[in-house]
Amino acid sequence: MTRKHFEMVAKVLNNRAIAITNSGANNQEKHYALFELRNTMYNFSDEFEAENPRFDRQKFVEACNVERHLIDTKVEIISS
Repeated sequence: MTRKHFEMVAKVLNNRAIAITNSGANNQEKHYALFELRNTMYNFSDEFEAENPRFDRQKFVEACNVERHLIDTKVEIISS
């Protein structure tokens, strides 16, 4: 796979993060969806790294921008 492919996947993941953030879901639902999207992003990173030794994980994660959306989604922690 090439840089062009990595950029395309990062763009798709970023667009999904934006869609989740802008959805009508409550913050807890958004947080869960973004958490799962972040896991997917790291799964892709693992596969890309195995496929291409020149793959830059940090640049990919930054391009996806999922972490920022996850951090910005406030979730109230309720302890019992």
